[in-house]
Amino acid sequence: MGEIRGEKVVFRRKDIVPLHELPSAQAHEPIVLHAVDASRFGIFWRIVAATVALVLFLGAGIVGLVETGIFDSTLNARAVTALNQALGPRYRASVDHTVLRLAGFSGFALKAENARIIEVASEKELATTASVGIVLDPFALVSGRIAVSRLDVDGVTFNAALLPKSKPLDLSAVRISDVPDYLSTAFERLDGLDRLVDANRMQAVTLSDLGATFAGPGGKPVTLAIANLKFSHTGDGVMSIEGAFTLDGNEGEIDLTARTGGGIAHTIDGEVRNIALGNFFLSHTAEGEVHAGLDTSADIAVHARREADGTAPQLALDVKLAAGAVYGDGIAAELRPSSLKATYNFAKGTIELASSDASVGQSQFPFTGGLIDLDRVSDKRDPGFAIDLVFRDAISHPVDSSEAPIRFDAKVSGYYLPKARRLAFEEMAVSSEKGNVAGSLAMRFGDREPEVSFVMIASELQSAAVKQFWPFWMGRTARNWVIKNIYGGTVTNGRIEFYLAEGRPREPGVPMHLNADELKIDFDIEGARMNVAGDIPPLRDTSGKFHLRGPRTEIEIAGGTAYFPSGRSVGLTGGTFVLPDNYARPLMADMDINVEGDADAVAELVTYKPIRALPATGFVPEDFSGLVKAKVKAHFGVISAHNPPPPEWTAALTFDDVDVHKPVTGHAVSGLHGVLTIDPKQADLDARANIDGVPLNIELVEPVDKSAGARRRTILSGTLGNNDRRKLMPGLEDVLEGEIAIRQEQEGDGPRIVEADLSGAAVSIPWIGWTKGAGIGGKVTLTAETKDGITRISDFRFTGDGFNAAGDLVLRGAALDSANFSTVKLSADDRFRLKVERSKSGYAVTADGEAADVRQVLARLKTASGGKGAGNDAKQDISVAAAFSRVTGFNGENLSSVKFRYGTSMGRISALDLSAVTASGAPVVGQLLTGGQSDIIQLTSGDAGSIARFADIYRHMRGGLLNVRLREGGNNGWIGSVDIRNFALVGEERLRSLVSTPTGEGGRSLNDAVRREIDVSAVKFSRGFAQVRAGGGSLQVDNGVVRGEMVGATFQGTVRDASGQTDMTGTFMPAYGLNRLFAELPLIGILLGNGNDRGLIGITFKLSGAFDKPNLTINPLSIIAPGVFRNIFEFQ
Repeated sequence: MGEIRGEKVVFRRKDIVPLHELPSAQAHEPIVLHAVDASRFGIFWRIVAATVALVLFLGAGIVGLVETGIFDSTLNARAVTALNQALGPRYRASVDHTVLRLAGFSGFALKAENARIIEVASEKELATTASVGIVLDPFALVSGRIAVSRLDVDGVTFNAALLPKSKPLDLSAVRISDVPDYLSTAFERLDGLDRLVDANRMQAVTLSDLGATFAGPGGKPVTLAIANLKFSHTGDGVMSIEGAFTLDGNEGEIDLTARTGGGIAHTIDGEVRNIALGNFFLSHTAEGEVHAGLDTSADIAVHARREADGTAPQLALDVKLAAGAVYGDGIAAELRPSSLKATYNFAKGTIELASSDASVGQSQFPFTGGLIDLDRVSDKRDPGFAIDLVFRDAISHPVDSSEAPIRFDAKVSGYYLPKARRLAFEEMAVSSEKGNVAGSLAMRFGDREPEVSFVMIASELQSAAVKQFWPFWMGRTARNWVIKNIYGGTVTNGRIEFYLAEGRPREPGVPMHLNADELKIDFDIEGARMNVAGDIPPLRDTSGKFHLRGPRTEIEIAGGTAYFPSGRSVGLTGGTFVLPDNYARPLMADMDINVEGDADAVAELVTYKPIRALPATGFVPEDFSGLVKAKVKAHFGVISAHNPPPPEWTAALTFDDVDVHKPVTGHAVSGLHGVLTIDPKQADLDARANIDGVPLNIELVEPVDKSAGARRRTILSGTLGNNDRRKLMPGLEDVLEGEIAIRQEQEGDGPRIVEADLSGAAVSIPWIGWTKGAGIGGKVTLTAETKDGITRISDFRFTGDGFNAAGDLVLRGAALDSANFSTVKLSADDRFRLKVERSKSGYAVTADGEAADVRQVLARLKTASGGKGAGNDAKQDISVAAAFSRVTGFNGENLSSVKFRYGTSMGRISALDLSAVTASGAPVVGQLLTGGQSDIIQLTSGDAGSIARFADIYRHMRGGLLNVRLREGGNNGWIGSVDIRNFALVGEERLRSLVSTPTGEGGRSLNDAVRREIDVSAVKFSRGFAQVRAGGGSLQVDNGVVRGEMVGATFQGTVRDASGQTDMTGTFMPAYGLNRLFAELPLIGILLGNGNDRGLIGITFKLSGAFDKPNLTINPLSIIAPGVFRNIFEFQ
């Protein structure tokens, strides 16, 4: 204060305050003093009053001078100069205003307002204060001394980035055995502070509104605000440090006490409460969510005692952690209130650690341990610290595991090398009743993200222990799956490898996606219960292998059995369960398993989610029996909260002699061998089975999801013999004979599309007598639809080599009800239509068109068994009505303007009416005459040769008037006569053979006998007659005779039997007109002519063998035997 004496004091305008604004003038009821009467001591009191007034006036003057700031400018300049001298050249001070004021009855207060410390080079503010106040002791001032009784600092803010950087702490030079020296140094610093306060006789130093900002984890700014911090000295040897602070909004307290004596501090006791550790140990995502670290608050109690006067030193920290959370890759585990005691053992030179209640979630980790200088327990030369932790009776019980808690003991030993910045735990051993685990951990710290290497192995371990010991943050997706889906069993060959290279980015906000080289987990498992997928019952006694490579988890399943609530079971013979990407959302899984078992059990398997295919087909497990092997593949979401897409799956079921006890599309199915493939849309069956007792191939498509658009489709195919065809398609015995290859396809409940290859079968159309032989190509296609027992066949097409037919049919049950063929072309010349209608007693057939080839009909008539039909023909009546412009027969013969009507009743011909015109213009008329004892068929024509060639009966006849009359005889045959007048035989080689063939020993022919050449190239006859008998496929003649001018003959025998053979005998007579005259003479004609129709000269012959080419045999002796004697040489 002496430095400002004598200087001029100037009051500024703002320092002058009106009296009515002073606090004393603002009272609500001011006190008014009134004058009193003077007492007898008035003069004395006036003198006292005057003295007091003078003192008050002088004091008020001094106060006025101080309060008006007359010394402020001088103080401000001197304060700035003093601060600059203290800061040095790098920094400078700036003070807006310095004032000297009264501090109540405490004395004078020197107050510097808005003081700032500025870096000269950057002109940036290092620190700012709202004010710094120094309270001076007034009594010391009166005695001429300056004594600071209190120091108040308010509103301090530091810019930590501009603080001078000191040399970083060299941990390699730090030794645990040197802790006593560090403690002694700390006490010496405290002694210096105590001496400073005591020397200045300050009772307290108060810091208010102190603030600083520094970088926290991930570069996030952390703000420390000290609301107040008070250093007080009570004078009885106790110095206290009290205060309140806020760390990023979290309030805390400081309460420390140092006891001194003899000028030195002896003990330090107290605690710092509610330190928010999350500000230092938490990293966050870009969205502000916690990523990793420790979120809790700590109370740290300190007890330190100095070594002095034989007192042993002490140093102990008692850390109490409040409830909080431990985070790993965004996953939180509950941290329960825990404590840690750290004590320095001065005798051993070690830091001893102990915790009896360290707890995370439901797990407890009580431990003891210690730190010691590495060179004291190891041969390693590098300076460092050895670490040794022992856990006894610890409990592992993760909150997300349903397994019973596991008690275990563990030992962790390692070291930290400060110079190499390497932390290594070479021994990590865990022992429990469920198995043992061993491992190691190494970390190397550098300027970038640290390198981490972790290995854990287990030779044999129960699966429950795997769940309990698996770190909650490592491979969390795979870990969650194992916890929720694997129970019981034994794990062998377990191994975990975790490696992060130095500099591996671990950015806040980005989940740590470990690749296949960074995280590897493998183990084998036996006898476990494993949940597979969805609602499928778990597999029991499961064995397999577990592999995790970064994002991919794969479980190889060697075997297991799934037991269903119904009592059924299926065996799993192999498969895999894969999580392709543990980090993806939604989390998806791929399942590929092979199962086998009874058909009903496998059918029940596909009733469970995610497959659930069987209910949509309308079947239940009880509908199947036999053996089935199945391969099930599925791609589905694991976590429903991820809103995964609908599951994709396929199930391929291989059937082995499986019977279906419920009709499939109306057919009984048994003996099923094949594959059924099912997916979410449809089920596809490709198999061979007995369909209605017939072995066929079956292809079946059955919709699973009705909304997917798939429709039911059934395809039956195979080759049917006669017996199989009768079972599957009864009623076709008279139409088909032999093997046929069929294919039937049906979509939904719609019509069936049928294709049949008839190449290997004979096909007969009995209504028109047409037949296709076996070996001739033929194919049938049709569309059939059945409703109420009626099958309607449309788009019927019967095609082959040279024939085709098209139309529609209706079947009632297995019987034909009607048929309408718009096109019939059974040969090259066919162009007609055919219609068949069923009546009560049989069928009515109507045919009409331009042309028809009836050679097949004629051939069938020639081989017919008789007048009555056989098989169904005998049971059903048939009526045929036909009209054709032209009808083609054999040998190039045609009939025109053909009208034909034919009918049967009760197996007998009931109607026959034929009219036609031959190519020569001769009419042909046939009819059935009724009314007598028996019906008569009569056929007449003016061109018998044309009719014979048309019917392929005889090819060498020309012309002739034909008259045939047949009546029904016994044994379903026909008996009658054939009479032909005025016809000729042309080019008949057998006639030439009769007259020219040499016979006998002399080698004479019939030409030699009559001594001339008999011309038989074209022989005319006036009449031909024979009595005929037809039936049983045979045609026989008796008393046959042909008469002509040149030749004649008599004959008898079988023209054709049922097997197509001929056996006829007769006599051929040349010059028949003259030769026959001998037969007209009385008595001589009997001897020489041998009857009315026989002559003097003739030759007997025999025709035998195939009807188409018979053999001719001649008796040579008959040539020289006249008349009646010739009978001796006739063939018998």
